[in-house]
Amino acid sequence: MSCCGIITNYESLICTWNYFECGTFELTINKNKANTKKLQIDNMIIVNKNDEKILLIEKREMTSNKNSKTLKITGTCIKGVTKRRIIATNGYDRVTETQAENIMKHYLKNHIVESYYDTIRTPERDVSWINIAPTQNRGIKTVWQARLTSLHDELKHIGEDTGMGWKGVLDRTNKCISFDCYEGTDRSINQIGDGNTYEELEQYTHQQLEQYTHSQLEGNRKVPYIIFSEKKKNLLNGKVTDDNTNYKNVAYAAGKGENEDRLITVIGTATGFDRREVYVDLSNIEDIDELKSEGQKKLDTYKTIKSVEGKIYQIPNMEYEKDFFLGDIVTIESDGVYEDKRIIQAKEIYERNNITVELGFGDKIPSLAEQIKKLTQKPIL
Repeated sequence: MSCCGIITNYESLICTWNYFECGTFELTINKNKANTKKLQIDNMIIVNKNDEKILLIEKREMTSNKNSKTLKITGTCIKGVTKRRIIATNGYDRVTETQAENIMKHYLKNHIVESYYDTIRTPERDVSWINIAPTQNRGIKTVWQARLTSLHDELKHIGEDTGMGWKGVLDRTNKCISFDCYEGTDRSINQIGDGNTYEELEQYTHQQLEQYTHSQLEGNRKVPYIIFSEKKKNLLNGKVTDDNTNYKNVAYAAGKGENEDRLITVIGTATGFDRREVYVDLSNIEDIDELKSEGQKKLDTYKTIKSVEGKIYQIPNMEYEKDFFLGDIVTIESDGVYEDKRIIQAKEIYERNNITVELGFGDKIPSLAEQIKKLTQKPIL
């Protein structure tokens, strides 16, 4: 693993970084610029010499006109390498109750670093230049099981269930990519937790509130607050989504068996008009407790989507990757309504020496392809 060259004078670079899942990128550059021959599939790009911003090339397109040839390079962030593996096992790969970080690193180790199929070592699945950072036992405790599903998707689901993010970092000393977990910081107004309302606390200037939090909350987790709103002119072109289109709150989970002998359990207690039912096919499961657990996981994917998207205008003491970061919890104000949301996405747009940042807060809005996949997904037998 070594540097092949430096890319400058590109037309544009758009990087979308996600807290829970893999991000994507698109680079547009004149083919005649220096080092464009190095932009080959499976090569990596490090953005602005930042060892935490690593891109993996997956596609090249070249368009020509009379005067020039333009390359469009696309791919994922380095987390995309986990899309090349599944949880390859005959039975379930189960993890007993432990912190979320330990669960994520268990699956990374077993299926891409020091791989196993059940108890059989499978070194052909290892990626030699991937390492796992030592665990710090972070996150809430939970249990997990997976079988024949995408490694990337399992890491994503564990993160969404526990609030744990993950990333790949270039380890220059050991010449490898080190995967690690991390938790965003709570920078919301609500972290103060002293009974004041959002409106009361918003009257403080940033400097006053910073002094207030550090003087009044000794012993508690406290950091200067971050609030985004069009009124403060640091959130532009805001888009607020509250969507119940695919929401379900009761699942009929069907396990092993045929016709009247099929194992079926009902998950959820909603009644009347508020009841929204869905059928979940889990025909490989014959244990009722396992059926309830897996059925609940499936039901949890049919949730209400609450999200905020918008460009940010960076003002003093509220600067991206200085005062707040991907994964942090911040406060959003829209039409007088205050909500605490996690920053789950950061889209960086580099054009002509100018950088624009667009943030996504709260729940990701599923694409049409993702919705179709959910509707057509078949159980694994």
